[in-house]
Amino acid sequence: MGKSLDYLSKRVNTVSFDENLFRIYVGEDKYIFGAILSVSQRNGKPDFFAISTLYNSIVDLNEKIQLSFEMAAKCNPSESLDNHILFGKPQENEVVATYYIENMVFRTQILWDMIAQLYNIYWCINKPIDRIYAEQFFNDCAQGKKAKETAKTIHSYFIQDDAVKGDCEPWDGNHKYVKDYRNQLTHRTSPNISSFSSIAKELRPPAMFVLKRVTEDYLQAVEFIHIALDEISKEFSKIVTL
Repeated sequence: MGKSLDYLSKRVNTVSFDENLFRIYVGEDKYIFGAILSVSQRNGKPDFFAISTLYNSIVDLNEKIQLSFEMAAKCNPSESLDNHILFGKPQENEVVATYYIENMVFRTQILWDMIAQLYNIYWCINKPIDRIYAEQFFNDCAQGKKAKETAKTIHSYFIQDDAVKGDCEPWDGNHKYVKDYRNQLTHRTSPNISSFSSIAKELRPPAMFVLKRVTEDYLQAVEFIHIALDEISKEFSKIVTL
């Protein structure tokens, strides 16, 4: 394992979420599974059970992203450009690593949308759940006299200029890179196949390069999730075990 991969592994291993964070216990081992609250029942407050539902999805997503990272790391993708095969079929460990990296890319994008969903409910914006897209949501919430400081911070991260730095320090512009990478996978040709034609001009990036990008984007998402959870937990601090 190279120094960059070791650096990322140590950071990923620090990530954890408390599955019981939003559970309201009614006994030693029983808790309220959920409830559908009307607007009048919420009385202008965030929907606790909707937030709890989103949180459970975040915990599930996090487990799967960490699993994909672990599987990609086991492939030990090379950190040296000397071993990178730009044209032709890459080495088998790079192929397998790329499979799990692509999995991380898609799930990390979902994780960012989940953060937007959390704040949509916490801030009582009540935008339809199927119309929430993280970039647009935080851009909108960062504007005007009622702009949210958290939205400004997240939006600033989204538009951060690209800067590749040392192997064992965070890079700038990771979110933009990962978003473009994901859009290529979804809407155009694979960025993992070198090509030159009227529809694609691609040079395949090293698997380790993409893994560092998406892992750091995931870690930044986790940081913002914990900020959101701290804010939300304070809001619901008066809720006691029934």
